Amino acid sequence: MQQHTTLDASPTDGLICAVLRGERPPWPEPEGGERVSSFLRRSEYHGVAALLNKQLHRLESWPTSLRQAIHDRAIAEAMWELRHQQALTQVHAALADVGVQPLLFKGTALAYALYPAPMLRARGDTDMIIPSSERRRVHDVLATLGFVLDIGVSGEFISYQASYTLSTAKTGTHSIDLHWKVNNSELLSRLFPFDELREHAVPLSNLCPGALGVSPAYALLLACMHRATHKHNPYHVDGVAYYSADRLIWLYDVHLLAQSLSPIQWHEVVRLARDKGLCATCLDGIEQSRMCFHTGYPEFVLSALAGSGAKERPATYLNASKLRQRWEDFRALKEFSSQLRYLQELFFPPPAYMRAKYQQTEAGWLPMLYARRILSGLVKRLKIRQRSS
Repeated sequence: MQQHTTLDASPTDGLICAVLRGERPPWPEPEGGERVSSFLRRSEYHGVAALLNKQLHRLESWPTSLRQAIHDRAIAEAMWELRHQQALTQVHAALADVGVQPLLFKGTALAYALYPAPMLRARGDTDMIIPSSERRRVHDVLATLGFVLDIGVSGEFISYQASYTLSTAKTGTHSIDLHWKVNNSELLSRLFPFDELREHAVPLSNLCPGALGVSPAYALLLACMHRATHKHNPYHVDGVAYYSADRLIWLYDVHLLAQSLSPIQWHEVVRLARDKGLCATCLDGIEQSRMCFHTGYPEFVLSALAGSGAKERPATYLNASKLRQRWEDFRALKEFSSQLRYLQELFFPPPAYMRAKYQQTEAGWLPMLYARRILSGLVKRLKIRQRSS
């Protein structure tokens, strides 16, 4: 199941934003109304239940059933966070033993660098990036710790990450998205090489000894770029695939990052945005955050990003259709042999992936599975294009 959603899709979103801003809006209808169910659904979709719980204790006139449901969700997230931190501490210690130091970015890095408590930053996994040369050693370490490599699309050019999952009755389920480039897009992945991110890394001492995250300026650019990628790439909540850049937890990341930056760091953000061709992308993230959370920004930042003037290839890429993005990634590979390999990996993923994706089909019908993949992909893109037109 797939859905396209925006902040305008539900009047409940405005109510959620008001609570997250620390306001005290009245509950708009009697106890037990449909708005309770809508509020719970949207808070789950936006990943902000724990953040809401931190505010709802002040709203005594709100429905008890809603406040209790939000509280229960926050407790569940806190319990998961404790176990997840233990799992990550083990991973970092085991990797240190073999001389590998990963760099964390996105959700977990922000949870331990910015949020008052890491459980307030809901997420389903931890993203870490390593040098490509260390992939085998890290795979062996994760396997020794009980992590299992998930079946997914793989190849030299079509994917620059692999997902590993640890699942036991004692620890629950914990996933690591292991990256050797920050994004699966050939064009976008070149904007933030590992060595550059590592040079500006900052300690995440609240997580565990030796943990590192990307610097605040880089984190802001990555947060804005990440939300923009989901205009055409799905993320999943309770098994439903969504296409949207306006998930509130991502915008709250931008909000907290903006609150944390010094004037010198803001100048660094502007410089990096210009160098990377992400001025329009950062401006969009900043303006959306300001709309939702009344985030304050230095005036020179907004004018500098808006006045960049140049046509930015990465920003154009992020606003393009999925088909156009594939073409830009193809063009980014300069060698003809690499372009051929890219096409092969795009249209003909590994058989194990195809059989896992289409489990209801006879294994001997593998050619039919590839034909089905190509046809369904074309149909999906046409539907997405029709919705956005």
